[in-house]
Amino acid sequence: MPIRRIAPLAACLVLATQAPALAATAPVADFRAGQTLGIGLAGVSWDYGFNRLGIGAQIGNPAAWGGNMNGRIKAGTRATWRFLDAQDIKVASLVGVEFDPGVPGGRSFVVPDVGLGVAYTFKWNDVPITARFNVSLTVDQGQQQGNMPMPMSPYSPDGNYLDTTPRGNVFQRLILGPNTMLGVGLTAMDRYELTLGGGTLVGLRIHY
Repeated sequence: MPIRRIAPLAACLVLATQAPALAATAPVADFRAGQTLGIGLAGVSWDYGFNRLGIGAQIGNPAAWGGNMNGRIKAGTRATWRFLDAQDIKVASLVGVEFDPGVPGGRSFVVPDVGLGVAYTFKWNDVPITARFNVSLTVDQGQQQGNMPMPMSPYSPDGNYLDTTPRGNVFQRLILGPNTMLGVGLTAMDRYELTLGGGTLVGLRIHY
């Protein structure tokens, strides 16, 4: 197999567990027309694809695949616009909004993100394999520290909690968004695709 085909697959297999989103349930640049159901180890998604536009929603607990059953169940919606549609490679812009309920005693978060998705497809022994990655950015509102309840001090004179944590500007607070993903998909049957990586390790995408 040519090196240019091995490289994307190797990169995905090595780095797949570093991405926060779920490969089976994340938006993809090579979405198909019609409906797609994504089933991961810790969530599900539904997408509908048009010619170049894809819309969808997902719900799940991204932390559960790593054994952290105390993670929050999060839900979100997303839209994807494919602006490059070549035979082997697809590139799309993506935008999403995720709701993070937080934990008891803490606040909830509405987390928007924007980014770019790329999908590269090749065949290995006549089996289509797609290497995918999404990179999205959002602004840290404190959701990364949201596993801990709000501290009980200091208080203002009226009894309300004062957040004295230093806050950077928007650019200093940019972090990877919830739709960031790195993984591969193997299409052994036309309607069914096995996904590997992207935080969920293994999942299934069903097209219908």
